[in-house]
Amino acid sequence: MLYLIDANVLIDANNRYYPLNRIPQFWGWVIQQAQAETIKMPIQAIGEIQRYDAIEDSPEDHLLEWIEAHLDLLEFRQEPIVSTVLKTYEDGYGIRVGDATLGDLDLVSQSADPFLVSYALERPEDRCVVTLEKVQTVGSTLPKPENRKIPLVCKLLELRCIDTFQLIRELDFRIPEL
Repeated sequence: MLYLIDANVLIDANNRYYPLNRIPQFWGWVIQQAQAETIKMPIQAIGEIQRYDAIEDSPEDHLLEWIEAHLDLLEFRQEPIVSTVLKTYEDGYGIRVGDATLGDLDLVSQSADPFLVSYALERPEDRCVVTLEKVQTVGSTLPKPENRKIPLVCKLLELRCIDTFQLIRELDFRIPEL
């Protein structure tokens, strides 16, 4: 199984519960999983971290440096398939895009999310999306396209979607005992 991770997985891990400078075991484990081709991050999600880093100005935050140092291992190196991205927009987000090109779609969303989901959609039996976006409850109507979160989009497309903590359980991350 290949776990495709959203930018918020690493941003929140660093900012909240596994800071780079305090829990290096987590970050070493992520690299081991990337080397094993179990965890990857699409370039679009890496771009979100770059944009986040430009906004956040914390001298203690070295996430972007860490990502760039391990980019060759972390980056999911596959070009998006146009038809799959279109299906993600139309069937997942409810956005009719017609014959749009990938460049057009990148400008429409300015988000990595549709691309992250589309990579999983290419091989749903072998890929899982990992995000910390909240699961939306759906009443009689779906949220507006611009308000749909990754877990809902994955549900609509019948894709597996988990959070960081489920990933940790599935891949058995453990901090070694002292």
